[in-house]
Amino acid sequence: MHPELKNSKPYDSNSNESKVSNPPRRQFTRQRRQLTDGERRQYARMASLHLRKLQQRLAPRARIGLYYDGFGELPTQPLLDWCQRLGYLPYLPVVGSLGRDNKGNVDKHLRFVPIYQSKLLNIPTRIHSLGMKQNHHRRLLWARELDVIICPLVAVDKSGNRMGMGGGFYDTTLGRSYQAGLKKPLKIGWCYDFQVVEHLERQPWDVPLDGLITPSGLRWFKRNQIKMSNDKASSADSVDTYLQALGNDNAREMLYYSQEQSFNSDELARVINEKRLNELLADSDAFLAGLSGEIGDFEDDNKDP
Repeated sequence: MHPELKNSKPYDSNSNESKVSNPPRRQFTRQRRQLTDGERRQYARMASLHLRKLQQRLAPRARIGLYYDGFGELPTQPLLDWCQRLGYLPYLPVVGSLGRDNKGNVDKHLRFVPIYQSKLLNIPTRIHSLGMKQNHHRRLLWARELDVIICPLVAVDKSGNRMGMGGGFYDTTLGRSYQAGLKKPLKIGWCYDFQVVEHLERQPWDVPLDGLITPSGLRWFKRNQIKMSNDKASSADSVDTYLQALGNDNAREMLYYSQEQSFNSDELARVINEKRLNELLADSDAFLAGLSGEIGDFEDDNKDP
């Protein structure tokens, strides 16, 4: 077993539980941050040795979507080196290039900008409001124009189901091509081995990976393995339509706060806007109080005289 897998908890396929509980994201983000820079670079070099297996599926001058590594992720500079060595055309994602939707939310469809520098560190960037680096907008491509998209992830299971950071950008961007059964772009994960788990619960809008590269190798996922028996039933076929169906901005924000596992007090102070959360809770209490009043009035009106 690879040393990075020693902390992974296996999934018991004989369990009587009907629902799989996904591990908290911070379990993996903490492990990533605990690695030294030297360890990250070494793991990235090991993973890059398996890129030659991906080459077999690519045409000359293939367009490859990369991303800036951050937050302790497996470094992506070796991916850029590989592209430039073999003549592939590398691109980086851009968030918010389409402005806002009719509800005032940032459009979640990513577009991609070409990389002209040899080092990611030398690319002029700005910090997006969501915290990630991104390049300036020029000659943007749609995801469907790329041959491969290297997808960031927090965790992935052995069927290719991917856990992202929860923003839904990649699922929204790739949802339509996945639902249509298109083979392009290939969706490839790039991560440490300890981010691979036996099984993840899959949401209806999740777009699974076609392949995964880790320091221990490259694996391909069969498309007929992706549909899992415990998929949640829903009319939403993408995170985008799901969020629209969910309702107003307060409902979406309440969902965001409810999705993560419990934090300790220090973590709460860093990640939660306490004032805004209290406002949402107050709105929720007011709504429930009003609903209770309406139910009471309905019952009074329908009592026998």
